[in-house]
Amino acid sequence: MAGWVKRTIHPPLAVAVATPEGWERVPVEHTELVAALAGLPAWTFRPSLVIVSYFSDEPLPRIALRAAQEAQRQYEDPLLIASEPLEHAGRPGRRLEFTYRIGETTVLVRRWILKLEQRCLDVVASSTVGQVPLVRGSFDAMMASLQWDEAAA
Repeated sequence: MAGWVKRTIHPPLAVAVATPEGWERVPVEHTELVAALAGLPAWTFRPSLVIVSYFSDEPLPRIALRAAQEAQRQYEDPLLIASEPLEHAGRPGRRLEFTYRIGETTVLVRRWILKLEQRCLDVVASSTVGQVPLVRGSFDAMMASLQWDEAAA
């Protein structure tokens, strides 16, 4: 894809994802990758894609349920919109979609949870509701480009 950059992040799991031009990597501890839309005013919510992996021997339905419960506790006025099964690169997963508020701003979160061998891969895409037309296609394309090191999964 022209104008896209493949970013490969290693510890603790080698993860690669293509990000659009104009998105920058933001270093955040304990994450494989945080990519955020660059060039927005400092006070503006920056759409972002966050990738985290973790060990888990729990079944996927329990992991997804816990993720939905955590969203209920963590965010202001959370509203679960969708929770549906998915498959990515032959791996089972779950997609959650919910909104929450930050003051007067409503944020839309799309969260994909993939069950690998010993690890889970958690991909979280966030933007304000008003930014959705600008970034939804980018989020879908980034998720579609997601790859990981099978040997470490």
